[in-house]
Amino acid sequence: MITIERDRRESPRVSLTRPCKVYRPRSQKYHAGITSDLSSGGACIRLSQPIEYEIGEKLYLGIAQKRRQALLRSHDMVATEITRILPISTQETVLGLRFIDASQGLPESLPLAA
Repeated sequence: MITIERDRRESPRVSLTRPCKVYRPRSQKYHAGITSDLSSGGACIRLSQPIEYEIGEKLYLGIAQKRRQALLRSHDMVATEITRILPISTQETVLGLRFIDASQGLPESLPLAA
């Protein structure tokens, strides 16, 4: 018997492929990636390296407005929380992220995203 998982999103999603960058406070490093889809409540992103993350971990996400946008400013980053980690391959990491209330703001110590 085939089991179909119910879509857990509260907001409709749109397929969108854009360069993105994730800042991880735990390691104080940026990781480059690509968005798969986006909604008003969150995003699914693919990172080009296998990195161990934890559900509930807080990350900061910046999404390029244009496909060839090379630089993202730190004030363009938004706070997110990991809701899903998808095992796709040993060469990449796929994360489901939920946007956190923007009123919490970004930490002043967030370094410039290059």
